[in-house]
Amino acid sequence: MEEQKFKEGDWVKEKNGTQGMTIVSYVIDGVTDEPTGEVRCRYKNANGEEVESNFWAEDLAEL
Repeated sequence: MEEQKFKEGDWVKEKNGTQGMTIVSYVIDGVTDEPTGEVRCRYKNANGEEVESNFWAEDLAEL
C-alpha cells in the first residue's frame, strides 16, 4: 500500500495554484481496494459554492 501524503482535513493547494482546499478522502479503486493516487478535495468555486473534485496527490502542496 502506498504511503498517504495527506490526511483528512489537511489544507492544500495545487502546486501551481492559489485556491485553498481541504482533503476529504483518498480515492479508492473499487476493484483492488487500494488508493488510486487521487484525493477528493472540497473548496469554494468562483460563485462561493462548496464543491468537491478529485486531484492527483502529487500535484498538491500543503498549506
